[in-house]
Amino acid sequence: MGKIWFLNVGCADTTAIYTAKTCLIIDCHNPDVFANYLPTDKKINALFITHQHYDHFDGMNYLKDNKYEIEYLIYSPYERRYGDNSVEYQEWQDFQGYTEHFIKAGTKIYTPYRQDDFSNPWWTVDGLRIWIIGPEKNIATSDTRELHDASLVFTIKGEKRTCLFTGDASDASLNWIAKNTKNHCNDILHASHHGSLNGADLEFIKSCNIVHTIISTKSGEHDSVPHPTALARYNKNSTIVYRTDVSGILSYNNY
Repeated sequence: MGKIWFLNVGCADTTAIYTAKTCLIIDCHNPDVFANYLPTDKKINALFITHQHYDHFDGMNYLKDNKYEIEYLIYSPYERRYGDNSVEYQEWQDFQGYTEHFIKAGTKIYTPYRQDDFSNPWWTVDGLRIWIIGPEKNIATSDTRELHDASLVFTIKGEKRTCLFTGDASDASLNWIAKNTKNHCNDILHASHHGSLNGADLEFIKSCNIVHTIISTKSGEHDSVPHPTALARYNKNSTIVYRTDVSGILSYNNY
């Protein structure tokens, strides 16, 4: 049986999932502060980076400097536009540099869009089943696209629990998923964009059939994050809402 930890890394994201044979990391901010949640053998089976913003990937520098091995690096398929204000040029270049380092070290790379067929998982590893439900390619590649339109959105089902990870997915992406996907959550929702209003699409939240909502956030770092309207939506549509800045590290045994 697995265990999942939602780490308290401020207005950013890091989640660790362990089974008997597997370690998955979803987003990677400040892992040096929580190094005891990283594998002691320094072997990570898969690192998911939902999108290329520092607060979701800058911990890759720690992994590089401390010689962690990553078998698979799975990240947003976004293609940055010239003059793109949704992701700074240096931010983009830094991510590319980390990616190139791990490729040279033998890491395999995947940049998936939403899978076409949901009769089988996109990937199965040591009892964990993973479905990629976003981004939808037309939204992620539109002429007016922004990085959050291409944030990875995926469900990881374990033996007992399920968690839907949304990164910082935009309202446009989440609304499309709500209208075109069934049974994509039904348990734990890792809320988009640290509880901001953009990413708290009401139709999406209603469609999730949430038991617990997890918001990785820190009040005061950004204006209106977490946003009171977003919090009201999560509270109305969840049995319970947890905030890492209030509850600290959150974990589930028997995942």
